[in-house]
Amino acid sequence: MGEHRGGSGARGISKGPILVVVAVVLIVAGFFGWKALGNRIDDQGQQAAGTCVEGNRTLDITVDPSIAPQVEQLAKRFTETSPVIRDHCITTAVNAVASPQIVNALEAGTEWDSAALGPRPNLWIPTSSFELAPLSGKGVINGEPRSLANSPIVLALAPETATALESVNAGWQSLGDTTLALPVGSPQTLMATQAIAAAAAGAGTGPVTVEQAKSSQVTSALSALASQFQSLPAPPATTADALAALTSGAPNTVTAVPAIEQSIAQSANAEMTAFSPSGATPLADYPAVIVAGGGIDETASRAAAQFSEFMRTAEQSQIFVDAGFRVEGKSVPDLGALQPTQIASTLTPASAEAAAALNAVVANPVSVRSTTILLDTSTSMSANVAAVSAALESQLVRSPAASDVGVHAFPGTTATASERVVVPGAPLDADQRAKLTASLNNLRIDGKATKYPALAATYKEATSGYDADRTNSVLLVTSAATDESTMTRAELLSAIASASDPARPVRVDVLVVGASGDASTLQDVSDRTGGTLIRVNPTDSAAMSAAVADLLS
Repeated sequence: MGEHRGGSGARGISKGPILVVVAVVLIVAGFFGWKALGNRIDDQGQQAAGTCVEGNRTLDITVDPSIAPQVEQLAKRFTETSPVIRDHCITTAVNAVASPQIVNALEAGTEWDSAALGPRPNLWIPTSSFELAPLSGKGVINGEPRSLANSPIVLALAPETATALESVNAGWQSLGDTTLALPVGSPQTLMATQAIAAAAAGAGTGPVTVEQAKSSQVTSALSALASQFQSLPAPPATTADALAALTSGAPNTVTAVPAIEQSIAQSANAEMTAFSPSGATPLADYPAVIVAGGGIDETASRAAAQFSEFMRTAEQSQIFVDAGFRVEGKSVPDLGALQPTQIASTLTPASAEAAAALNAVVANPVSVRSTTILLDTSTSMSANVAAVSAALESQLVRSPAASDVGVHAFPGTTATASERVVVPGAPLDADQRAKLTASLNNLRIDGKATKYPALAATYKEATSGYDADRTNSVLLVTSAATDESTMTRAELLSAIASASDPARPVRVDVLVVGASGDASTLQDVSDRTGGTLIRVNPTDSAAMSAAVADLLS
C-alpha cells in the first residue's frame, strides 16, 4: 500500500523559470537604463556646448537719444533669449549719447573718454548716414551699416506758416521769409543744409559735390539763411531749443525748424505741424554701425551683428513702427494728427569734403553787405596783386546774391571819382559777379601809393550811399608802403570824422599786404569806424584767403 505526503508539507516551485524572468527584466531594464544614460550624456554634451565656457560678455551699444527707448526695449528682449556667441553668454548695455559727440570722438581717434561718453561702443546707432562721412577711411566702421528704421527730415512750423509754404510749393532753396533754425552741429542742420544745397545747385537726389558745395548759388543760399538765423537776439543752440522757441510765443525767434517727422508727431503739439519742402528728402535712417578698432574683437563684432539682425526681424522691428518710425517692408506708421510726408525721392549724403564745405558756410556765413573794395593799384602792389585778386574772387563766390559790391582803385592824386570807380556797386547777380571777376583779373598797376585821398573819397561816397538793410563797409587792400600823396595823417582823420554819421555807420576794414611798414594811421581809421586791420604775408595764400574771408563776412 502506498504512502502519501503529510498535509503540512509545501509543494516546491522550480527556480529555473523565475531566474529566467528576472534575467529578462534585468536585461530590459539595463537596455533602457543604458539608453537613458546615453540620451542624458548627449543632452549634457549639447548643454555643455552652449554654456559660458568662455565667460560672460557685455555688448556695449551706444544710440542716439531720439531712438534710444526702442533700442533699449529690444536689447532687453535680446538678452532674455540667452544668446551665446563663441562660448560667451551675451548681455546688453545701452548708452544714450547724442550722435555728434560719438562722431567727433571716433573721428579724432584719441583715447576714449569713458567718463563723458560711456564705454566705447561695439554697436553704434547714430541719427543718420549723413553723419558717417567724416569717418570714411578712418578704420572705425566694420562692414556696411544698414538702416534699422527711418523718418524724413521736414520743417516744424506753425500751421499758418505751413499753409503759406504749401500754397507756393516751396522748395528747400525757396523758403521765403521763414527764419530757419540752423544750429551748428545738429544732425538735423547737417541734413537740411545738404537738402538746401542740392536744391540750389540743381543736384537732384545728390550727392552734392565739392564743386557744387563751393558754388555761388549754394554759398549764397546758405549764407542768407544762416545769417538770418544768427542775427536773432538769441539764436537757439540746439534743435530741441529751436523747437521749444518755435511754440513759445516769443517774438524775434525762429519760424521753421528742420526736425525728424517722428519727433514732431510724438510731441503732439497742436501749435506745431510739419511741412516737407519740394525736392529730395533727407532721411534720419538710424544705421546700425558695427564699430571696429579700439580693442574690439570678433566676439563683440559678431554679437553686434546678431543683435542688429534681431532688431530687423518682422516681429521686433514693429516696435519702431509703433513709435512712429518707418521700417522698410512695413506700412507707414500712424502719426496721429500729423499727416505722414509723401516721399518722392531721398537725398544721398555728400562726401566728407563737400559736407565740411557746407558746414563751414553755415557756421560762418557771409553776411549781406554793401561794400566798396578799394584796391591799391600802385607799383608797390605789383608782386602781390595776383594773390589779392584770387583771394577776393574766392570770397565773392561765397557772398550772398543780395550783397552789393563794387571795386574802386586809386591810380593817382588827381584822379576823378569816375576814374577811381572800376566797377560800380550793384547786387551780386551773375552779371555783377562776371564784371567783378573781369576787373580783378585785368587790374592796371601803375602810379604812386596815394591811399589817403582815395580812402577819404571812397568813405565819403559810402556814407552818402548808406544802405540801412545791409552791413556797410569799405575794404581797403593796400601794400605796406608809406602813403605818397600830399594828404597828411591829420587831414585823413579829419576827413573821416567829417563824413562819419552815427546813424549811418560805415566801417573801414584794412588788409595790409606786407609785414613791415607803418600802418598806424590806417589802424586809427579802422578803430574809429569799428573796423578791423589785418596784416598778411604776401606769400601765404592761405592766410590771405582767411583774412579776406574774415573782413568780408
